[in-house]
Amino acid sequence: MKTRIFLIIIPVITLALALAGGFTLLWRFLIFLAVVLLASYLWPRLSLRAIEGKVNINSEGCQVGDGLEEEFTVTNRSRLPTPVIELEEDTDLPGHRNVTAVSLWSRDSYRWQSRADCRQRGKYRLGALTARITDPLGFFPLRRRLGKRRDVIIYPAAPDLPFFRALPHPSFPPGPGRRLLSETGPNASRVRDYNSSDSLRHVHWHTTAHTGRLMVKEYEPDRSDYAFRDVWIVLDMYRGSRRGEGDETTEEYGITTAASLARKYSHAGKRVGLIASGDRPYTFLPEAGDRHLQHMRQALALMRAAGDVPIDGLLASEAGRFGAGSVVFVITTSDNQGIAGPLRRAVNRGAMVTVILLDSLSFGGDTGASRTARGLVAGGIPVYVIRRGVPIARALDSRLASSRLPYVGDKV
Repeated sequence: MKTRIFLIIIPVITLALALAGGFTLLWRFLIFLAVVLLASYLWPRLSLRAIEGKVNINSEGCQVGDGLEEEFTVTNRSRLPTPVIELEEDTDLPGHRNVTAVSLWSRDSYRWQSRADCRQRGKYRLGALTARITDPLGFFPLRRRLGKRRDVIIYPAAPDLPFFRALPHPSFPPGPGRRLLSETGPNASRVRDYNSSDSLRHVHWHTTAHTGRLMVKEYEPDRSDYAFRDVWIVLDMYRGSRRGEGDETTEEYGITTAASLARKYSHAGKRVGLIASGDRPYTFLPEAGDRHLQHMRQALALMRAAGDVPIDGLLASEAGRFGAGSVVFVITTSDNQGIAGPLRRAVNRGAMVTVILLDSLSFGGDTGASRTARGLVAGGIPVYVIRRGVPIARALDSRLASSRLPYVGDKV
């Protein structure tokens, strides 16, 4: 603003002095000043009008922890060289800023590459450039938008869960419609006397030598190998359940867990469904295939823990969907101690239920996971516990399950 005031004052004073004194030098200076101002006004405008921008992005989406490769090309279509142009990408992607300055000769172009780190799930804009240009004296700054804006979805991270499986209670009855693929699990629970129907490969030779009788190992049934048809993922997105700050929240841990489970069972050829009540209701009926998985991933990328329906109410209203031939994974915070009733009804209908508790205490809440987990286990519902700072793949490692206390995670 001050610069423009001087642009008005200086020519006016020069003109007044030239008229008053009639000095030829002042008239020449006034003409020179007018030419400079006219050139300063026209050059940036003509240059900016001839500038074209193009942006290529290698993918329309990536997941948290990955990166997007961008390539920018700016071309001067004019016969005139340009002043210095400042180019800044117009983006709201967290932690990403892309700024460069370039001066182009006639018919010249400039190309550069940039990597956008995907740090936070959501929908963001990328691609468009804001070009700022001014004359050498800085009198007439201009800006113009180059290229087209693109919306990019950043999907939640989905770490592999190689050792995760549903953990049935030892007393869990096989419901109708299930076929037991393997009655022999990986863990021997005790030894007993040999029967004629036992396989010799199960003989416990150390005990046999000690007792003088042929003894065999008895295994816990591996009920995770039931040929269930459907996988249901029920995610707690109630606003009152959210704990933590920044990226270390129960919301982010829960969504990452749901994404990992959906990916695991979709790639295994299972039909996967998703239910959540967040910023809006989300219901995906069980289907198989990559396209269905992509739709669920997109929903998880945009979902917010802003729901008005608590998890116990959500389970009660959706319990009719869970029956024989289905496995249900419930992801919720440890504050919710009222979920046992709806889950028990699902179990009675023949569903196989596993609860994944997000330990609220580790996220800054008031309630730890111990009491809720023990209550669920006492009711015949196995539990995993995820704590802040513990890798999800480790927390969901079924090898850490104890035969005495069938819930896993770090010690309470």
